[in-house]
Amino acid sequence: MSEPSAAPGAAPPDSEPPRPAPGPPGTVSADAQAVIDAAKAAATSYFGGFTALRRLFAAEVSLARDALVRALIFLMVTTVMLGTAYLLLTALLVASLRSAGAPWPLALGVPLLVSVGVGVFGVLRARSVLRFADFEATRRQLKKGFHVNPHKDAPL
Repeated sequence: MSEPSAAPGAAPPDSEPPRPAPGPPGTVSADAQAVIDAAKAAATSYFGGFTALRRLFAAEVSLARDALVRALIFLMVTTVMLGTAYLLLTALLVASLRSAGAPWPLALGVPLLVSVGVGVFGVLRARSVLRFADFEATRRQLKKGFHVNPHKDAPL
C-alpha cells in the first residue's frame, strides 16, 4: 500500500513549524507608555548637548571664582577709597587752596581730579583681574554648536 499523501494545502514535512498567531494588541496605555518612553529617550539624547554645556559652564565658574572674589575686593576697596579720598581731599585742599587765595572752582577741582584718578586705577585693576572670568570656552562652544558624544558626556 502506498502512504497517505499530504493534503494539497499542507506544508511539506521539512519546512518550519507554523508560527503561532500574534497575540491580542496591547492595551492603549501600554502602547502609549512605549511611545512616551521612546520620546524621552530621544529628548535625552538631543539634550545631551545642554548637559555638556552645563558641565563646561560649571567648570569655568569654578575657575573664575577666585578672580571674581578678587575683583569684588578691589571694587569694595576702590569704593571706600573714592569716598574717603573725596571727602578728605576736598576738605583739606579746599581749605588750603582757599587760604592761599585760590578761587572756589580751583579749590574744588583739584580734589575731584585726585578722586577720579583713584577711581580709574581701581576700575583698571578690577578689569585686569576679571580677565579670567570671561567664560571664553563656553562662548566658543556656543558659537561652534552642540557637537556632543553621548557616551563621553554623562549627566552631572
